[in-house]
Amino acid sequence: MKSGKILFYGDSNTYGYDPANWQTLRYPYEQRWTTILAGLLGAEWQIIPEGMNGRRLPELPGDGRWLLPLLGRLGEGDIFAVMLGTNDLLLTPYPHAEEAIGRMRTFLQFLTDCAGNVNILVTAPPYVGREGITDPLYRKYRLECIKMNDGFRGLAAQAGAHFADAGKWDISLSGDLVHFSESGHRRYAEKMAEVIRALQK
Repeated sequence: MKSGKILFYGDSNTYGYDPANWQTLRYPYEQRWTTILAGLLGAEWQIIPEGMNGRRLPELPGDGRWLLPLLGRLGEGDIFAVMLGTNDLLLTPYPHAEEAIGRMRTFLQFLTDCAGNVNILVTAPPYVGREGITDPLYRKYRLECIKMNDGFRGLAAQAGAHFADAGKWDISLSGDLVHFSESGHRRYAEKMAEVIRALQK
């Protein structure tokens, strides 16, 4: 795996959502981690950002009709990278990691069946909140994020997919404790560059 395309299928943090920017609700192009990553990796890799605010893990088989055209943009040796799961927890007052893990299991089976010789990279998302947070709701979400990421690790291994745990990357978050700060985008890009370079060896 030396070069090619990497499609990053994610949510608002892949989109570059900025909760402090009331005009565009998005970081400038050059500050988004996908743009920074492209600069770090150079011309060897074409970065395709496919982030969408509020995106959850796909509901299959129905959502397959949207996923197949994306997979069709990739060829042998390219990478389909997914970082989802946060909204599966946040968009409910009763988050359960097991539900997100179940949807990821179905998603990985779909990708295994449909992606051909495309490499799959599962990136477990950064935890919401912060370590030691006492707010009971944020604490509940954070604990479920940790469980979810552990579950994703096991699923990736079972599916023969590559895995990275961004929950371990100490990503700086904005004031809402969910979305990346500007420095968080930079660090995420640097850590992801390390992951991609390791896959090239």
